[in-house]
Amino acid sequence: MQPKTCLPKGKLFNAAFLFLAFSILLFSCKKGDNGPQEQDPPDNKISYTGNFVKSSDGVTTSATGTVAGEFNAATRELSYTASWSGLTSKVIDMHFHDEGPVIIHIKNFAETLSGQHIDKATFTEVQAADLGVGKIYIQIHTENYPGGELIAVLTKKSASPNPNNPDPQDPYPPY
Repeated sequence: MQPKTCLPKGKLFNAAFLFLAFSILLFSCKKGDNGPQEQDPPDNKISYTGNFVKSSDGVTTSATGTVAGEFNAATRELSYTASWSGLTSKVIDMHFHDEGPVIIHIKNFAETLSGQHIDKATFTEVQAADLGVGKIYIQIHTENYPGGELIAVLTKKSASPNPNNPDPQDPYPPY
């Protein structure tokens, strides 16, 4: 004679009901329901700043300046203002670099010892990612320093200090 292994009908119904309820509960949770999630900024804009400093140890200058800009992540366009003062000679060239190579030439800049340039620059996907991790800079070249008198690295205005908790508004996080 075989032992009976069946559950009574009442217990079988309860077990099936609990299994079904647990399954519905488990599968009804959406991915991402575990608290706040990273999101693009509501207007897709990220603020960047930079301070002009001498381009290299071989440069002797007391010139200063700043760069302030707003990057639109949707269009990859940076609207910026570069201001400088106290250059040793007139400006002969200005451009954006990506960790070395020139990527965007700046045109129609003031050739003065002190000045301001307001413009827009559009980056490729790779350049936009490099902007997000601080690899993009503007360089000002002068008659006295054709290799570059000033440089300003663009950094996020409110960059997250913790690399394990990146800025949730950054569509190009440093992963």
